[in-house]
Order: sequence, then C-alpha cells, then structure tokens
Amino acid sequence: MPFPSFPRAVPAMAVAIGVAPAVVGASPTVNFTGPLVTPAVNTLPAGVLNIEPYLIHANTRGRYDNAGGRHASRPMLRQWQLAVPMTYGVTDSFGVQLTPTASRTSGGGIHTDGLLRIGDTNLRLQQRLMAPEADGTGLVVAVAAAHNLTTGKYHQLDTNPLNATGSGTARTQWIVGAQRLYLHDGGRAMRWRGQVAWSPSPRAIRVRGASIYGTGEGFRGRVHASQAWNATLAAEYALDSRWVLVGEAVWSRQGSLRVTSDHGMVARYKPGQTFSLAPAVEYHFSSTMGLIAGVQFTVAGRNRSDDVTPQVALNMLF
Repeated sequence: MPFPSFPRAVPAMAVAIGVAPAVVGASPTVNFTGPLVTPAVNTLPAGVLNIEPYLIHANTRGRYDNAGGRHASRPMLRQWQLAVPMTYGVTDSFGVQLTPTASRTSGGGIHTDGLLRIGDTNLRLQQRLMAPEADGTGLVVAVAAAHNLTTGKYHQLDTNPLNATGSGTARTQWIVGAQRLYLHDGGRAMRWRGQVAWSPSPRAIRVRGASIYGTGEGFRGRVHASQAWNATLAAEYALDSRWVLVGEAVWSRQGSLRVTSDHGMVARYKPGQTFSLAPAVEYHFSSTMGLIAGVQFTVAGRNRSDDVTPQVALNMLF
C-alpha cells in the first residue's frame, strides 16, 4: 500500500504486497489462485509449498489533498516491483509465509541506481480457527500476525532519492480473515474472502540524512508513525475449471506522522486514507498452477498518492 508522498519521497512498494496465495484446486472441478491483494484464509496442507512471484508496475499519477481533492503529479513516478510470496504449511491449520521484494523507480529523468534494489521483507504467521467442509464449502476463519522486516533502504540516500526501496518501519499487523466457497451446477463456483488488519504504532524510526520522509543531507532525528488500519473484500467467480473472474475492494488508513530532529520538531503529516479497486482474471494451466493478471487503481483518498498498478502473478503448488 502506498507510503505518504513526502517531498522527494518514493512510493516504495506501492501495492499491498505480502499476499498469501490460495490453494489452487479448491474442489475437484474448480480452481482458484486467490485475488491480487486479499490474503488466503484457508491454510495449505502440512508439507505443501506455494510460491507466487508477482511482477508489478506501480504508477503514481497524482495526490489527494486533505479535503479529498485530486491533483496531478508531474513528473509521474513509475516503479517496477518484484515480490515473491513463499508459503509453507507447517501443519494442516498453521502456515508461515515469507515475502522478499525488490524494485526500480524512475521519474523526472532520473532512476534508481542499478537494475533492482532490495526492498522490505514481510513475515506472516497464520492460524486457521475454522476449517471448510470436505468439498471446500463452508465458512473458514483464521487469525494472523505479519511483521515488516526493514531490509529496504529508506535513509542515507546521498544524492538519489529514488534509491529508497523501504519504509524503515518495523510494523506488526494483527489480522482476522474469513472466506467461503459456493458451488453451482455446470462446474461454476463463487468464493468470497475478506480481512481486517490493525497495526499499532511502531517504535520510532531512526533517520540519518536524505530519506523517504523528506529529510535532507545532514539531518539526524526520528520519525514517529501512528497506528494503521486495512480492510479488503474480494470475490472470485469460476466460469469453468480454467477461467475465473475477480473483483476486489481495498481500504487503508494511515495515522499521522511526526518528524523530529535531534533539536526539535521538523514536520507533521496528517492522517490519510485510500480506497481502491482491483479487478483481475485468472487462468489455470492445471490444478497446481494458475496465472492471475489485473490492475489495482485508486478511486478516492485523502493525503495519499493516486496510483494505477497493473500486475501479474504465477501461482505454483509443490
């Protein structure tokens, strides 16, 4: 999800990455990869590995002000992102996921140094509380904890602000998710899933020099972030065993942000939120491999960037 567009900041990992891929083959005749953003609720069977590389092209085309008005950005920032969620079923009801990321940004005639730079890494632990029926139908409920590992660069950027690929925020999310599958005659089916996530205020972020938070050379201080919320709701409709249509809505809210130097207050950024949609199409080569392609785009917001983000992912079970 987008980071605030501070002066000379980069929207590092502008999409909600860390998606927990779904099990392909929810029933003998219906296959799902899972939507683009909303994580899986049902866990993988013990010993099963799922890998789902994402190729993402994030385009920041504007910004929403405090009243919700949209203003175009010039130049437009463009970012290629690679995210690789890897999920493993430890038991039939408990799973672990690790998602490393990398990105390259360009805009205004400059670009990130090198082809790709390492971004933040997401670690997610999930416990299923309610299992589906034998045919995959029935309500599934799970809880999860996800932690952002600050492996991406966010400060000490020297003369190139586009080298920023991380947030510097060791933020933890506490998550509740649910999903349900409905089977219909003729090999068709519909599955919905949703989640609500809350993140308490993380520890203060130490910042030195030029950073994603708009600080310049010689700066020494800290950034104090507030709590954050995120909610998603998605529906997948299987036309047959190969083709699936996907619709998804994503809401996120970030609290205020305060930047302080070692000598006192520097800046305060207001809370913001975004609402976006993410339609997509899935195609399944087999019950263990499926491709999903779609676009996530912002439709409303406040104090946040306006993004259009095409993306494609290959879901593979091993």
